[in-house]
Amino acid sequence: MQLPPDAPLSDHLAVLFGQMSRAIARDRGPLTRAEYALVSLLDHCGPRRLGDLAEADGPDPSTVSRRVAALAERGLLHRTPDPDDRRAHRVTLTDQGRAVLLEERRRRAALVTDALSDWDATDRSDLTRLLARLSASLGDRATSLERTSA
Repeated sequence: MQLPPDAPLSDHLAVLFGQMSRAIARDRGPLTRAEYALVSLLDHCGPRRLGDLAEADGPDPSTVSRRVAALAERGLLHRTPDPDDRRAHRVTLTDQGRAVLLEERRRRAALVTDALSDWDATDRSDLTRLLARLSASLGDRATSLERTSA
């Protein structure tokens, strides 16, 4: 579905995210969208406590706890006692988790690379830079809204 160029940016993003989700779902990979987000976060940020993951990933702690338990059961994550608070646990990626994440990244990158195959390098670079900036701004906004509503 193509929106007219003058449609609001939020509408373009909603359509884009839907198209990306459908394309990823058609060729189901080893990780769901939510699992991918959590595993990717651990890969980029290193070991984290469940509470930190819930805060960064958005859903409530019980949802993150169930997701972590399922990924640990599949051998993708490892939980260890937190050295600063033995009641809590830190979650890390296993070697198998890293391998599955790399496989999923390759699959998703191929999808996007194919879609951008007729774009020049400058346009691809600009898109990457601007999406990273939008993501950071939205993340900051979400964090500040969560603080003010708490």
